[in-house]
Amino acid sequence: MEFIKAEANRLAEINRIYVKCKENLIKKNIFQWDEHYPNVDYFQECIENKMLFVLLEEDKIVGHVVLNEWQTEEWKTIRWIGNNPLIIHSLMIDPSYQGKGIGAIMVKRMEEYALLNEYDSIRLDTFSGNPQALKLYKKHGYVEKGEVIFVSKPVGHQKYLCMEKELI
Repeated sequence: MEFIKAEANRLAEINRIYVKCKENLIKKNIFQWDEHYPNVDYFQECIENKMLFVLLEEDKIVGHVVLNEWQTEEWKTIRWIGNNPLIIHSLMIDPSYQGKGIGAIMVKRMEEYALLNEYDSIRLDTFSGNPQALKLYKKHGYVEKGEVIFVSKPVGHQKYLCMEKELI
């Protein structure tokens, strides 16, 4: 599988995966994404800024993720380890490929990218009510560093766990 920066001609496919993921989460009563974040404009901006990566299986996108250095204000209270972190945003695996080890491949490729670009850790936050995401990251050595509340999210879906993995 190939892990590469997304190109503009893939925007519709990227957005289709997002819509499928969002619908799949809603069926599980997980309301971590809404019409404001992420959305097609966000993906387009991330492609233009070369921050959106796709995992390809025979030229078909099976997952995508945004990688950059931006950290939300809510994270300022967290006691992080790394000094030069790569940040994971909106990791998505096409629901028809979930449960087949694609998430593990994505994590491995993100870590390889981080090491190649001399980041010393990877950080993220994930909705506390998303057991699949929590299991994926914990299985790969990501450690809970604290929690934050996003008041913009629906009541009962506001607590996010901050996680980090030291790389170097």
